[in-house]
Amino acid sequence: MEEMKTDGKPRLDEAEIASIQWTASWDSMVKPLPLAPKATRLQTCLGYVSGTLRSLGLNVLVYVCQHFLGFGLDEIPKKAFQRDRIMALCRAMIHFLPFLVAMGELTVNWRGHYIGANINGLSYLQFAAKLHEMAMQSSLAVIVFAYVRHVLFDGDALPIGAMLSGLQLTQVSYLWSMELWGIASSSIPLRRRLSVMAVIVVAVSLASTVGPSSAILMIPNLNYWPAGSTHIWMNITPADLWPSNLDGSVVPSDCSQAPNVSNICPSSEWHALSDYLSLANGILPPSFRGPYSLSPYSVQLTGQGSQRQLIIQHHLYENQSAAYDQAAAQATTQHGAVADALSATSSLWDVALQSSNSPFFDQRDAVQSIVADNYQPYTLASCGTDVIEDATDDRPVPFPIPPGSSPEMLSNSKVTDSMLPMLAIVHPSLTRSDILKTPGSKSEYRVKWVELPQDPFKGSAIGAVILQPTMNDTQGILLCNVAAGWGSSSMNMSSSPAASGTGLVSSSIYDPSGTLPQASDYSQRIADAVITFQYPLFPQRPISISETWAKFLDPQIPALNTTVINALMSRKMATEEDATSANIILAGLLANALSRTGFNSQLQGELRTVFAPDLNASLPDGEYWFAGKGDVFAVDPEASKEWVKLRVDSSVEGYAFSIDGIAAKLTAAVLLIYCALVVAHLVYAAVSGISSTSWDSITEFVVLAVNSSPSIQLRNTCAGVHQMSVFRLPARVLTSRDTDGEDDHLGLVFGHVDAATAKSCQVQENRDYGTMLAEEKPALGDERGSDDGSASRCRCRKPVIS
Repeated sequence: MEEMKTDGKPRLDEAEIASIQWTASWDSMVKPLPLAPKATRLQTCLGYVSGTLRSLGLNVLVYVCQHFLGFGLDEIPKKAFQRDRIMALCRAMIHFLPFLVAMGELTVNWRGHYIGANINGLSYLQFAAKLHEMAMQSSLAVIVFAYVRHVLFDGDALPIGAMLSGLQLTQVSYLWSMELWGIASSSIPLRRRLSVMAVIVVAVSLASTVGPSSAILMIPNLNYWPAGSTHIWMNITPADLWPSNLDGSVVPSDCSQAPNVSNICPSSEWHALSDYLSLANGILPPSFRGPYSLSPYSVQLTGQGSQRQLIIQHHLYENQSAAYDQAAAQATTQHGAVADALSATSSLWDVALQSSNSPFFDQRDAVQSIVADNYQPYTLASCGTDVIEDATDDRPVPFPIPPGSSPEMLSNSKVTDSMLPMLAIVHPSLTRSDILKTPGSKSEYRVKWVELPQDPFKGSAIGAVILQPTMNDTQGILLCNVAAGWGSSSMNMSSSPAASGTGLVSSSIYDPSGTLPQASDYSQRIADAVITFQYPLFPQRPISISETWAKFLDPQIPALNTTVINALMSRKMATEEDATSANIILAGLLANALSRTGFNSQLQGELRTVFAPDLNASLPDGEYWFAGKGDVFAVDPEASKEWVKLRVDSSVEGYAFSIDGIAAKLTAAVLLIYCALVVAHLVYAAVSGISSTSWDSITEFVVLAVNSSPSIQLRNTCAGVHQMSVFRLPARVLTSRDTDGEDDHLGLVFGHVDAATAKSCQVQENRDYGTMLAEEKPALGDERGSDDGSASRCRCRKPVIS
């Protein structure tokens, strides 16, 4: 039963006092009361648990526990700020999960982790990324509120627009809102303004970007990923593999007849060009040929252990300078010996998968690449049509200017009495009567190879005069200039782990310095990435060819009783002139022949192996190879000094975590900034021990405002705020004494307050604030005062409002 004090106010009995003590341990984590040690420890632990739950936004769980345990449920005085390191760290628990996830994402992507060809549950990762985003946004809100409370705890003023900034982090429009501009133009000190704006702008920016950043790093990317590298050696010198001068002494004598197999002979696989011409003639029905003429992209060549592509392009200079042959043709193919070495290496890499538990076994594709120090032949042919009247025709013999070169670089002259439709240079010694002496039947196509001196034919490899079939004295001829060179190229080969063996090799131009000019047309740029001829920039190493070596391009075909040139020209493109077909045939023949230099060279070295008990065999050391620890081939240092040395890089297609790419690096930077802010807040909490959960919701802030004294500077704002002057108002949280004089009360004070009042009314740490009025205060607009007629007064001095 209640007892009355002498002043007429009710006295609480012991049960009610005990209830208030337990409620304090849950709601305000007050300093433990002088109970028994066991009860004190329990009360402290309950306070830490309550603080942790509240920091995680689980206030309703605290309420349910209080109700279940039978604790008092009335509002009691609470601490606005508390200095307790353990409590501060408990309230910072909201950072731990999003921080650990962000650090995990950064770590696994930075180190790189390959998963496999397929991954289940990608959609779940998208949901996980969204949850992580929400957690990081809540974490950022806690950081902003912690900074706002830090300023208020020091007794400093903040513009009113900054009070609830932590609740608007997900709204990018806050960056150009009146609240932020009010902060920028407020009257608080410049240093404080800049710090507040910096915290808010960084937090809003991060809140908008941490979600996409987390999703990019959390969801594995499907791409090609590194899977080991090694050097390989071939028992041939670079000068022999990629010679600059070619003569007949390096060609076996039996190459005077076209071989039936792919070997070192220059004319080997000449029938690939026949297939090319046949495909070009059969792509479209006859009724659609003419203006819609098309050609295949490439035809296939075979080596001893590889499949290559002979790539041909023609009509390269249409709508360009008349100095060039409009139908000039380019050709290139991968070097046969290098392609064979790459294919052998690829097969060994596939076998190495069996000797390790590497995740690379589960992949969509595996690619072996040679990027640097590799060359392949690039050729270009340009032919013009002319005629020899008879044996007495003594006109000079012109050849087109070196294909791909600039006319301004050369001392050329227009041959006015020639039928060539382009600029040409006269051969210094060749006569038309010499051309007529070319052996062979006049009813077939014949070719005469002509060495073109570098002065004035700078950049030319060999000249060719093709005599067209004729039955009279007038002889139609094609005057051709053929250029060739070794160009730096990357070579790639795709393989499957299910089966090793012959693989298809592809290549592209290797131009790391970007010296080659880029075409303005997108489709032409794509084509130039594979094949181009821009003398003297590319190919970098020009080739000079002798007549004796060139003759091996046109050997006899015993089975057909004819020559290679006649067989190919007889199958010329139906929609093109003879000159166009000659361009394609000469460029293709020469590219194919050059790719066979050093054809019989082989891969060298002793393979690093491990014993596989399951297979009872020694296999390539996959763990060593895939980790890129070193070369898996060991060679004698002295013997290999002059050998060709190439680096083979392996990659696999599949899902993996990686920091590669601009997007991944930018998102990693965003998460790093977030983690840095979290660490800074944790350090602040651990060192200062100051923490609070006050006014971090709209409801709590509204209640604080309702319990504050009205300010004249907020007049006419009950229905909204439209003027910047209100957002510029400095606001503080200061203390005042309640009318009954028992407890201190907190309220918002707007406008300028003198320093003495701000200091004396500053909020104190570990101090309870609230109100325990015996009677309800008069409602707004109620003219009645308190029972004793006293007015509310400041515990210190009345704030001076300016």
